[in-house]
Amino acid sequence: MKPRKILILDYSIDRFETPIIRNCLSKIHSVTSLFIDTEASFPNSLAQEDFTHIIHTGSALSITQDAPFMKKAMEYIRHANQIGVWQMGICFGHQLVCKALVGEDAVRASPNGFEVGWGTVHFTDTAVNLLGVKEKEKVWQHHFDEVIAVPEESEIWATNPHSKIQAYFNREKHLLGTQFHPEFDKTTGNNYFLKDRKFIEKNKISVDELINDAPSFDSAKVFFEFFLKQEA
Repeated sequence: MKPRKILILDYSIDRFETPIIRNCLSKIHSVTSLFIDTEASFPNSLAQEDFTHIIHTGSALSITQDAPFMKKAMEYIRHANQIGVWQMGICFGHQLVCKALVGEDAVRASPNGFEVGWGTVHFTDTAVNLLGVKEKEKVWQHHFDEVIAVPEESEIWATNPHSKIQAYFNREKHLLGTQFHPEFDKTTGNNYFLKDRKFIEKNKISVDELINDAPSFDSAKVFFEFFLKQEA
């Protein structure tokens, strides 16, 4: 694989996403990360940087509510899309990309409520063939919101009963999106559940049951390697 110039836009409130994602990326790549909490988080020179791949992270924020950086982030997503930079969105980042490129109606609070745990998703035949995954796999989930419309020419790659759009790919527009978090392995995922025990159990879900489960494959290796193989 060729070395890539990667930008991580980290929307996580406690800034936990960047170190986890960095750990998933090969050392051959150049990685820049920015913690995004206001419009000022985007330097004026950012649009001129020659990043090859951009990763938009998850967040505890809700896509249904305006954040201080939302307008600027969506402008940057549209600019990157126009110049053909590959973009990957994870959970909140996935929702943000679709909101920017499709519109407000592309996202919503899930009518099925909180999806949390090592949840099963169903991959399409295309995803099975291109990613080398099984038709059913377990991945890390922690979200209330979802995407219900993706950019034109996108192909849905994964689904489940909770959220129809669990993953999609758009070669024409250089997009990859996942509702789930491929960056979490068993250790990092279960550690997060333990840290978030009070909130999760407030929603009447047993954390002890969650941590007895585990991912069914190396989702970080599969998704980040596939994403970074893509060229403009």
